[in-house]
Amino acid sequence: MRTTVVLKDDLVKKAKKLAGETTLSALLNTCLADWIAQHTARELKSRLLDEYRSARQESRRISREFAQIDKEGWPQW
Repeated sequence: MRTTVVLKDDLVKKAKKLAGETTLSALLNTCLADWIAQHTARELKSRLLDEYRSARQESRRISREFAQIDKEGWPQW
């Protein structure tokens, strides 16, 4: 797909210098793919943390419910 973007002149010059043999288009594709991967990973990590916290709370709730039953049959030392 072709897309027109407007970039600062000094940024393009630096990018071309660093890219060497790589075309500016290939460089931009790589950078954009990396940026998307980083943000996707952050979103996934955030969602996983939310789920872990939720599961931890549920586990504690269940443990409290069964605390008395867990003690049944044990000697009262």
